[in-house]
Amino acid sequence: MTPLNDRKLLNIIRYAPAVFITLFAVVVNVILIQSNRIESEEKIEFIRENLIEQQKQVIQDQIKQIADQIDRQKSQTEKTLQKQIYDRVYEAHKIASNIYERNRNKPTEEVMKMITEALRPIRFNHGRGYFFIYDSNGINVMHSLFPQLEGHSVWNTKDVRGTLIVQEHIARMQAAGGEAFYRWWYSKPDVDAKEQFEKIGFGKLFEPYGWYVGTGDYIVDVESDIKMQVVEWLQFFRYGDNDYVFIIDEEGTIVSHPEPSMVNTHVSDELGSQLAEIRAKKDGDRSGFTHYMAKYMPGAPNGGEKISYLKMIDGWDWTIGTGFYVQRFEAYLADNVSALEESNRAELKRVVLASLVSTLIIIALSLKLGRAIGDRFNRFQERIGKDFNELKQIKDKLKYLAEHDSLTDLPNRLLLNGIIHSGIDYAHHNRCFGAVMLLDVDDFKKINDLYGHSAGDKLLKTVSRKFESILGPHDTVSRFGGDEFIFCFPDLSDDRAAREKVLAIQRVFEDKFIIDGKVLTTNCSIGVAMFPSDDTDPEALIRKADVVLYKSKAHHKGSAMFYSNDVNEEIQLDYMIEEELRKALKEEEIKVLYQPQIDVQSGKNIGVEALARWNSKRLGPISPIKFIAAAEDIGVIHELGYFVFRKACEDILSISPNGHDAMGVSINISPKQLMEPSFPETLLEVTQKIGIDISRVTLEITENVLLEDLNMVAERLNSMKAYGFGLSLDDFGTGYSSLSYLNTLPITEIKIDRSFTDKILVSEQTRTLVKAIIAIGSSCKMTVVAEGVETMEQFNALSEHGCDVVQGYYFAPPLTIESISEIFCSSLQSGSESN
Repeated sequence: MTPLNDRKLLNIIRYAPAVFITLFAVVVNVILIQSNRIESEEKIEFIRENLIEQQKQVIQDQIKQIADQIDRQKSQTEKTLQKQIYDRVYEAHKIASNIYERNRNKPTEEVMKMITEALRPIRFNHGRGYFFIYDSNGINVMHSLFPQLEGHSVWNTKDVRGTLIVQEHIARMQAAGGEAFYRWWYSKPDVDAKEQFEKIGFGKLFEPYGWYVGTGDYIVDVESDIKMQVVEWLQFFRYGDNDYVFIIDEEGTIVSHPEPSMVNTHVSDELGSQLAEIRAKKDGDRSGFTHYMAKYMPGAPNGGEKISYLKMIDGWDWTIGTGFYVQRFEAYLADNVSALEESNRAELKRVVLASLVSTLIIIALSLKLGRAIGDRFNRFQERIGKDFNELKQIKDKLKYLAEHDSLTDLPNRLLLNGIIHSGIDYAHHNRCFGAVMLLDVDDFKKINDLYGHSAGDKLLKTVSRKFESILGPHDTVSRFGGDEFIFCFPDLSDDRAAREKVLAIQRVFEDKFIIDGKVLTTNCSIGVAMFPSDDTDPEALIRKADVVLYKSKAHHKGSAMFYSNDVNEEIQLDYMIEEELRKALKEEEIKVLYQPQIDVQSGKNIGVEALARWNSKRLGPISPIKFIAAAEDIGVIHELGYFVFRKACEDILSISPNGHDAMGVSINISPKQLMEPSFPETLLEVTQKIGIDISRVTLEITENVLLEDLNMVAERLNSMKAYGFGLSLDDFGTGYSSLSYLNTLPITEIKIDRSFTDKILVSEQTRTLVKAIIAIGSSCKMTVVAEGVETMEQFNALSEHGCDVVQGYYFAPPLTIESISEIFCSSLQSGSESN
């Protein structure tokens, strides 16, 4: 930095804060003034709206109280009317009862006439009320208003709403013990007969003649009286500041108003349209607020702006309302606005003054601080130059650490994609081939478990240095994670060159590794994806290399596999098998077949081995090796195993009941099943539920299960042996067989693998091994079973060496339970004949 620039920077440091503070203070004060003005306006508007809302609540409460009062009057009037007609009918019933009691010795017709003549002229309720009599069949015995109906049936008479008046009234009285209230519609004597009105009636049974004596009165007459009382009441009703209530009918005519000249006039169109909206409401309370120019306002000849609350009175087609004039609040607001504005101005002056004083103080402090900063600037400038170089070095180191594995010092996954992408570009420009190789150190977990993680880390470091020694000028190796490494070879001539690279990598593991004085041996599995033939995307190449690495390890550890369409199709098939297997269990595509087991000495079929078979609807027949491995991978081996176990027990019991010479059954058990804590108890529960003798069931385990936790395996096997299950060691001699297993584990049977049976006639070494296995079984008092017997010569050889039981296609392939049943029945029949 030049001296001129230094001076400019110092001046900026010294004076810029003061300038910025001054500008900031100006902006803040402008904002405060504007904010104060807006806040004042908002307060005024808030006061106005709040006051209006309060008044709206007042008028709403007032109207609701008046509506409740009207409803109470209506309700009480109907009760009074019911009491009146109730008393009248009881009076009529008493009159009829007295006449009947005094004239019991007279003819019935004469007494009936006396009763009707006594009740016919009686009138009440201002001449509106009269009595009528019907018998139980709906014959009109007496009708004071329409005597022409007497003697005629009115059973089917309906009112204008289709109600069967007499039928339903009599039915109600019968249901209620002889008396009941009722409502119907009927004509009035002083009105056109075509016009009908709702009546409330009461009837009571006169038992001597089976008559129903009744009377009623019109609700409309009672409601008219109530309406007049309400109109008179509200016309002089006042509340608050001489506020009033008005009534509007369904035609928009004012029925009640404190100003007599407004009565019988129509409301304005503006109010009328708002009133119509309230009346049009279909659900709930038909009420609401209206805002309009009122034609009437005390002291204002032209009216004024008004807010009212209107509420419908159900059944009367009335709307009652009250309101307040908006202009009334403006004067109040005007008085408060000036006081509020003066208060805001005083507050604003105090804020601005405090802001200016604060600004001057801060400016002075900033100038002083600027000088102090300027003095230190020169000292810091020297340090910055020194520190800058150190920071660059640290940055480069951090970048390196971020892109390289801290343990092996190899490029890590962060750098990997870029490396592979560069390799792909190199191969493209130089018209050559390349390979991405994903390597996994075999059994690395065992090394960590046996020798500790420190030994494992040192092994990875040693391997990494050896990897670097085999790299060409364009080759790279990265640590992918854990015990996995990725090689990128971008300069290959063909596939053969790639295979040479694979061999070079594998040779690294041919030498023994000396770690902490211990000799470690290990190997590696490799998956290879070529570019550009397999793909040109780094992620895709890594994924494909990973796929074939997984396949390679599953097939045989320590091998290498190249990605190809065939491998991809095989992997896709494995995925499809896993997908279809879930459906197969639900749709019962898995079947259980049985291969007979023949006693060598007697030649009888003494048992079977249960074998799961799957003929997929989508994929066709699937090898048991494939779908059982898939079941273990996707976690359905327990469901499959229990299905086969249950099915085998049920099937064998169905064709061979418990007892002497009952057929035995051998069932294969997955290592994953055996590791289940409650596995022995579950098998015991299943056999007990099915009812099969446990001693008939032999559980077959493979030798690889012994590689698991031996103590746990022994515990499970001892439990199952204690319950009575037979235990068979399958494929004996092909894996990690140890005579100590036979000595410590409760094995009752060993099975000679079919690979030995196949070669027993052609290999002296195999024959010797078979003799040894049979001798071991005999000495340990274990049953020896040979699998895969396909010829008579093989059978004779096994029989000669003392094998106990044989099975294979020479005798029968795996069969359905029905076929096994036929064979077993034939065996039993031949056995009985020989006896």
